[in-house]
Amino acid sequence: MDAYDCLERAWLNAQETVRDYEMYSKRIKEGEVSQVFKKFAEDTGMQASKFRELIIKYKDEPIHPDSAINPNGENLASH
Repeated sequence: MDAYDCLERAWLNAQETVRDYEMYSKRIKEGEVSQVFKKFAEDTGMQASKFRELIIKYKDEPIHPDSAINPNGENLASH
């Protein structure tokens, strides 16, 4: 798994988390809890946006091989 794959995976996960948090914020009646989920949805949306920017930036550019990560999540360059 290389850095680009990690970006794509993180972007998709962030999008799903945003949807979940938005749904929770609308379903939960307790105002404070609902507001926390709404804020988390916004924060996670900003993360998703940054991941997307990086995906677009590196789409046609190779990412340095030292950024490769093995399936266990370890940086291969450190071995």
